[in-house]
Amino acid sequence: MKSNFTFLIILSLLLNACGAKNDTQKQRFLIRGNEALSQQDYREATRFFSEAIKIDSCYTSAINNLGIVYFEQAQYTKAIQEYQRAIQCDPEYLDAYMNRSNAFYERREYYSALEDLKFVESKIPDSSTVYFRKGLVKAKLRRFDEALQEFNKALELDSGNVETLINRGSVKYYMHDLEAAEADLKKALDLDVEQSNAYNSLALIEEQRGNYDKALELVNTALTYESLQPYFLNNRGFIYLQKGELEKAKNDIDRSITLDSKNAWAYRNKGWYYYQKEQYDQSVKLLAHALRLDEFVSNIHLYYGLALRAAGDETAACKQLFLAKENKEDVTDELLSSCH
Repeated sequence: MKSNFTFLIILSLLLNACGAKNDTQKQRFLIRGNEALSQQDYREATRFFSEAIKIDSCYTSAINNLGIVYFEQAQYTKAIQEYQRAIQCDPEYLDAYMNRSNAFYERREYYSALEDLKFVESKIPDSSTVYFRKGLVKAKLRRFDEALQEFNKALELDSGNVETLINRGSVKYYMHDLEAAEADLKKALDLDVEQSNAYNSLALIEEQRGNYDKALELVNTALTYESLQPYFLNNRGFIYLQKGELEKAKNDIDRSITLDSKNAWAYRNKGWYYYQKEQYDQSVKLLAHALRLDEFVSNIHLYYGLALRAAGDETAACKQLFLAKENKEDVTDELLSSCH
C-alpha cells in the first residue's frame, strides 16, 4: 500500500509539473504574439497565438488576440469567428464582446454590434468606452437623439475625451444644430490642436453654411495631418462639387475610392458628380451602389430620387423621395408635390 501511495504522489507531481510547463509555454507564445502584433507582423502573430491555442484550446487571451490580428487586416468575418470562439470558452469574457462589436460595426451589422455593447454595459455600467461605442453605432443608424444621449453619458464619465467631443459634435451637425456642433469641435481642438477629425467636421459645418472657401481651408488643414485619409479627400471632393469645380471634385473622390473601395459616401458623391454633368444613367448606377453599401448615408435617397427623375423613371424616383422624407433628409415639399 505504501509503495502505491508513493507512486500516486509522484504521478501527481509529474502531472503538476507538466501543467506548469504548459502554462509557461502558452504564456510565452502569447507574449511573443503580442510583440509581433504590436509591430504589425501579422504572420508571426498568427503563428504564436495559434501555438498557444494548440496547448490550451480555450486560451481566451490568445483566441481574442488572434481575432485582433484578423480585425487589423480588415478580415472581419474571421475576426468575428475568433471572438465567438473566445466567448464560447468564457461567456463572461467582456474583451471579446467589445472586439466583436467593433467587427460587427465594420461589417455594418449595427444591431448585432449594439447587442454586444448592451451585454457589456450590463456588466460594467460605468464604462465611458461602452457609451462612446453605443453612440457611434446609433449615429450610424441615424438615431441621432439616442446617439447624443450616449455621448453625453460618456462625457459625464470622461469629460476630457476628445474623440467623444468630436463625435458628439458630428451628431449635432447631422441634427442641424450647427452652433452646438461647432462648440464641441472647437473644445476638442482646445484640448488637442492636432485633431484632424475636428477640422474635417468643422469643414462640413462651413459647407452647410455655404462658406465653401472656409470649408476648403479647414478640410485642407485636416489633410495636412492625414494626407491620404479617404474620408477627408471625399469631403474635399464634395466641397468642390458645391463650388462647381467638378474635375477637382472627381479627382479627390476617385482617390478616396482607390483608398477605400467600400466608402458609400464617396460613391454617393461620385453619383452626384455625374448628375451635375447630366450623365444621369451613370449617376443612377453609382447612387444605387452607394445605397447598397450603406443605406444610412446622408441624403442618399434624395440624390438617388433626383437622379432617377432626371433619367426618366418617375415611379422609382417618387419612391426614393418619400424614403428621403421618412429618413428626414433634405427633401422639400415642392419635390414631392409631383408624386402621387
